[in-house]
Amino acid sequence: MAKKKKSNKSNVNRKYGKKSKFSGLTDLQIETKKKTIRDKKTTQGENKARRDRTQRRKRKGIGKFAPPPDTGPDPKPEEFNFEMPDIEGILDTQADTFTSQLDAMREDERLAAEEQRRLEAEAQRQFELSERTMLGNEARAGQQTKYKFGSISGRKRGGTFGFRRRKRRLMGGIASAVSAGSGGGTLNM
Repeated sequence: MAKKKKSNKSNVNRKYGKKSKFSGLTDLQIETKKKTIRDKKTTQGENKARRDRTQRRKRKGIGKFAPPPDTGPDPKPEEFNFEMPDIEGILDTQADTFTSQLDAMREDERLAAEEQRRLEAEAQRQFELSERTMLGNEARAGQQTKYKFGSISGRKRGGTFGFRRRKRRLMGGIASAVSAGSGGGTLNM
């Protein structure tokens, strides 16, 4: 029987161990990864050297960190000028503002009171009207209505003339029998 060829993977595991970052990678992949790591370390070293050089220049005041050249004292020193603010003007302005606001509030209050008075007068008028109506209705409650159908004499006969109440008339023979009857208005036949 032919021997099985061992895979490259098992060699890698033996060479670096199972917990290594190169575990399970081919030789080409391992070399690429190592090159990346070397390049990263080189870049980090260069950056550190650049930072150290800058720090040294700052401490010594070299190059762009050098202090500006000394030209001596200023030919004309600046005078400190302080002006007091116009306190009276500010206070007058605020007082005018507050006065105008107060006047506006008073005018609003006056208009509201006037409106309230108008509404109260309207309510009072409505109340008086309802009271007068109620009293008038109570006064007329005891009166008897007098309905009369028909026309008043002397007026034109028309309209509801046919509905007036007429006097009761009995035929002559019946009337005499009723009046001559034996008892209180009974009719004998």
